[in-house]
Amino acid sequence: MRLLANFVYMFQFWIRLRLIQILVDLCLLLSVFVLVYFWRVGWVFSSDLMFWEYFLHAVLAVGVWIGFMLFAMYYRIPPRSGGRGWFDIILAPVGGIISSGFLVVVYFFARSEVFSRWISLGVFVFGVLVLLLSRAFFLMLLRRAKRNKIGCYRTLVVGGNRISEHLVGALNTNTYSLHDVVGVIEPYGIYKDYKGAKVLGKLNKLEEVCEAENITAIIQCDAFEHTLSLISFCEEKNIKFELDPAWRGVFEKNLRIRETAGVKLLSFVKRDHETSSKKSFYKMVDIVLDQFFGV
Repeated sequence: MRLLANFVYMFQFWIRLRLIQILVDLCLLLSVFVLVYFWRVGWVFSSDLMFWEYFLHAVLAVGVWIGFMLFAMYYRIPPRSGGRGWFDIILAPVGGIISSGFLVVVYFFARSEVFSRWISLGVFVFGVLVLLLSRAFFLMLLRRAKRNKIGCYRTLVVGGNRISEHLVGALNTNTYSLHDVVGVIEPYGIYKDYKGAKVLGKLNKLEEVCEAENITAIIQCDAFEHTLSLISFCEEKNIKFELDPAWRGVFEKNLRIRETAGVKLLSFVKRDHETSSKKSFYKMVDIVLDQFFGV
């Protein structure tokens, strides 16, 4: 019950923080729409551009903007990091273009008397600006939470090898990783020179370690003959289970998720890019085949 309570707490922490961010972004964007209106027409309620009619369409446009970013997983948990963080930065202006276009089409184009390009342009520029400022603020909160280990999985890594060692290093150095690596279970007692985490014993100590260290997540990197047992144990104890197969580092670029007879399977696709003198061309062909034909 204690493990389940901790899991629920972590889940609520992340979701609440993201919900607060969404609410803040909604309010900021709506404020931008309103302020741009007064900036354009003056600090009066214009009879040519009725405020309440404009405000109603602004609410719809803000909904389109935030809705697009939600579907594009702008508010994903954890946030994209490293080079992938640029994707989130790009989503804000793309959402602004869609939202501004929506406002122009459904509101300004429908009016014969008044059309203001400055309103749509001002909404786009200042809207993107406040979203980026909001993003920076909430990412700062997430970094602080990670440093203080708030809302993080207390993670146990199963496996004593180079793959698990690399994984532990990545989890420890990633700014927004939701995993706090407590230690490592070395299944066979062979891998002695382990860096980055404390070795807490062999698999026979698993239940004891999980109880003593209040483990809420297990990542398996070795001892794959025990995978089913580990999954059953995690289900019984309400522990999050993740798997990093040993062959992933070698074959990752050749793995595809395919649907066969309505069942999703992990498929190995033979692509001989590295040995080809025209590998750039064949990589492009591979992308097209994968994206459009699923082969």
